[in-house]
Amino acid sequence: MDDPRLRISSCGALLWHADQLVWHDTLAHRRFVLGEDADAVLRCFTTWRPLSEVRTCARDDDHAAFLVAIVERLRAANVLVTWKSERHRVEAAGEAAWHRWGRLAAVFHAETRNLRDQPFMTAELEQERLRRRLDDEPAPAVCREMPTPHRVVLAEAGTAPWARSGFLDVLSHRRSSRRFSGEPVPFDAISALLRWGGGIVELDEPTQTAFRTSPSGGGRHPTEIYLHAHRVSGLAPGLYHLNVRRHELERVGPSRTGDALVELLGGQEWVAASGCVVFYTCVLARSMWKYSTPRTYRMLHLDVGHLSQTLYLLSAALGLGVTFTAAIRDEQLEDMLGIDAAGELVMGCSVIGMPRTRCGGA
Repeated sequence: MDDPRLRISSCGALLWHADQLVWHDTLAHRRFVLGEDADAVLRCFTTWRPLSEVRTCARDDDHAAFLVAIVERLRAANVLVTWKSERHRVEAAGEAAWHRWGRLAAVFHAETRNLRDQPFMTAELEQERLRRRLDDEPAPAVCREMPTPHRVVLAEAGTAPWARSGFLDVLSHRRSSRRFSGEPVPFDAISALLRWGGGIVELDEPTQTAFRTSPSGGGRHPTEIYLHAHRVSGLAPGLYHLNVRRHELERVGPSRTGDALVELLGGQEWVAASGCVVFYTCVLARSMWKYSTPRTYRMLHLDVGHLSQTLYLLSAALGLGVTFTAAIRDEQLEDMLGIDAAGELVMGCSVIGMPRTRCGGA
């Protein structure tokens, strides 16, 4: 008699939805509602066990047949996986590949994959869908606007002393620098960095689709920029938000000590000698307004990467040192910025200062 060995799939997650327990198959992107008695059945197969094992949980023969039917239903849905099946092989390969990062990272990656039968809209249908959305759902604003009277207009970009102007010269000098002199960073240099790095070149007002010097998925530019100025000449120490529409810094809080910044950024001591830190967050609604697919979450990371590289090149051209780091205590920064972590995500930061010596970097 066929008595296959079974185990709960390693590529899934259980979530409550509308008072039902739903299995999310992260490989196939399918949802499966678990009915009554499924819990008792699943408990039988937390490790590899023969199908007949479920009969030991039954009250009588009729109940045993009922439980076996549930097993087969779960098996057909890949909630339960059969030993040495193709599904088992695929899951085992995934477990081996992701074991260092853990199952949650693997779940995220799998959930944001586009499967081979993923449908895509034509550009015409996409534009029509967004046009209809504009009728009853305005596009989220292209940037946040802080309710503060303390505003600082950025200096004109042309006033900055550009250390380098040739593109190849700038590109060859792009480095990650963690050796800062501790001297103040000029305000006109920071203004040029923020104007060219974050400023809007062109904006479509109805859809809030923006063009900047860095690319962004669908022109949504979900990234918000915050400046912690602790050693910037001509700018009072403090925490500022960059209003990219108005080219202004909006003061949103006091500055932190060097020790506090080091603690916030994972104990990286070199941060203390910097002049400022540019923090990046992403506003989910801005991208989600256009894209409903969860793969868009990946685009947030790409957007921040593009923006970071632009600031790297601008820093090289301005003679500044810079290093990007994602070693941030997210909850502390969320409190510091006063953001809602459910809709605005901490992504990383660029630590900027006057370079002490030329050195290699990433």
